[in-house]
Amino acid sequence: MSITARSQRALPILLAVILFFAVNAIIERLGGGARIDLTEDGLYTISESTKKLLAGLDQPISATLYFSEDAAREYPQLFAYGRRVRDMLKAYAELSDGRFRLTVIDPEPFSKEEDDAMGAGLRSFTTPDGRRIYLGLVVRDMTDREAVIPFFDPQREDLLEYDLTKIVNNVAAGRRPTVALLTSLPMKPKGLPGFAEESDPGWVIYDQLKQFFTIEDLGPGFRKIPADTDILVIIHPPKLDDTQLYLIDQFILKGGRAVIFLDPFSEASVNRAPGQFEALIPIASDKALAPLLKAWGVEIVPEKIVADRTLAQRVTTGGMGPDAIKRYPVWLRVDAAHMADHDPVIANLTTVNLASVGAIRRHENSPLTLEPLVTSSADSALVDASLGRGIPDIDAYWRDEFKPDPETYDLVVRLDGVVDSAFPDGPPYAQADEAEDEDGKAADSAVDPADAATTHLAKAAGPIHVILGADSDLFDDRFWVQVQSMMGQRVSVPMADNGALLLNAIDNLAGSEALIGLRGRRIKDRPFVVVENLRRKAESRLLEEERRLEDELQRTQQRLDQLESQKPSEGGVLTPEQEAEIERFRARVLEIRQQLRAVQHELVADIERLKLRLALVNILLVPVLLVLGALVAALLRRRRPAGA
Repeated sequence: MSITARSQRALPILLAVILFFAVNAIIERLGGGARIDLTEDGLYTISESTKKLLAGLDQPISATLYFSEDAAREYPQLFAYGRRVRDMLKAYAELSDGRFRLTVIDPEPFSKEEDDAMGAGLRSFTTPDGRRIYLGLVVRDMTDREAVIPFFDPQREDLLEYDLTKIVNNVAAGRRPTVALLTSLPMKPKGLPGFAEESDPGWVIYDQLKQFFTIEDLGPGFRKIPADTDILVIIHPPKLDDTQLYLIDQFILKGGRAVIFLDPFSEASVNRAPGQFEALIPIASDKALAPLLKAWGVEIVPEKIVADRTLAQRVTTGGMGPDAIKRYPVWLRVDAAHMADHDPVIANLTTVNLASVGAIRRHENSPLTLEPLVTSSADSALVDASLGRGIPDIDAYWRDEFKPDPETYDLVVRLDGVVDSAFPDGPPYAQADEAEDEDGKAADSAVDPADAATTHLAKAAGPIHVILGADSDLFDDRFWVQVQSMMGQRVSVPMADNGALLLNAIDNLAGSEALIGLRGRRIKDRPFVVVENLRRKAESRLLEEERRLEDELQRTQQRLDQLESQKPSEGGVLTPEQEAEIERFRARVLEIRQQLRAVQHELVADIERLKLRLALVNILLVPVLLVLGALVAALLRRRRPAGA
């Protein structure tokens, strides 16, 4: 073949490559607005929820994006993210029919625009040469009601549409839902003696609640639920007296919505470092609302937690090699297959991490409809809550103690229906209502008996709406989020959808459904199912080998004991038979150890081969298909008759 012929055949490939880069360059110069979204979750496509919200705006909303585009060019990740934020906001403006008005400002140093950005509370990233980079948003309505995103964190890029739609929704609604929060957990930031407030920043979930809702913290001795409360959130509460239980009962019966997470075993109470300054956290709260749950006909199985072999999280146990990582029976990583994806609270969530979670049951005579939202697998069992304390012998547990039940267990549920009050005889007037302060005066927080009596409901005015969970540790940072420092700011990177679950539940019960479909629209942990199944099979084989080793060791030791008992009493030596038995024992131990190493090596080799195949498909397949498509198109054009 001549050089000219080879050049002619290579020409289409070269043209395809040039065309590919030329099209991308043209799109980039035009502002990056044209794209084909090939992501599985449609991350670069505006969702129907957002379109509906923008189309329903009843008054104009103005948005000002402060983006230091020129200064950010030296930081490719930040620059690219800033342009994506700008492009998405432009798409919002186009979809709103003029009701969402966007202004983009590149604030120059020491300019009025920079003063406006600082005055609005935007944060900046300072470069090594002293320049400030802004990437924040200010949204206002016609009455100058304002909401701000101080800085768009690139770590939250997969949540960009949710963040933008949320801030538009908050301004359009005029007020944020009010959440009354009751908990014994150290969620709230607070300063320690002699330290700044940042020394105890609290839990990430509290920051998220503050960002999206107005929070009213209910103290352990509360005597009223604020009148403007939209949602009552109870997470591992302290011990409650009858008056407090009555207030919760009446709030729900009068149409108040509630999100409740109780816990048969709080790992935050027993596994936290000593010397902390918060009040002692109760170990269990599953019985804290027992009178109410009894009236509703549901219960959290007392003193029991769920162990699940299929959903058990992989944890490091301190050993060496592959054997150092084991499946911990009571820490669960629940996947989408065990969540109710048809429910708006769960839709698009993929993983929820739980720790020492209880099981929720509905009694046969319950007036409520129970809809499971999160469940265990069928390979699970109820075990004593004490298993959550410390780390058991995991291999021995799976081998000798774990006995799965034929049923699955409900871990988070939705409750709806008309119920009777847990206090059919009216409000209780416990001694706590007549509490006196140190001066002997009646406490201001006491419930007014006359007022309570006139508003008592013996039966719900309509169907109650409650979301009930049997775990509280899922909101502890260590189970679902990584906290990092970026540009001097505290940044949280979710590892699971625990926070989204709570925020979705509140949004849903508060009546705001426009955001439900967005919170889970992100690239999350997508486990390789084939890899996981391969690992599980190999682990099972490894445990079988270990069982064989232990059984053989026991039998050999019994034989050695018998031989030892026959040894001469004074100065005797081992007989040739005993020596031969010991040698056989040692040889067998070495043989089984070699088998164990072979299994481990085979596991690693199989996984590496599978990863290599997946990498080749992901990295090479799409470019090859594009080039082949261009070649086919070029050949078809060359074969087309002239004038066709």
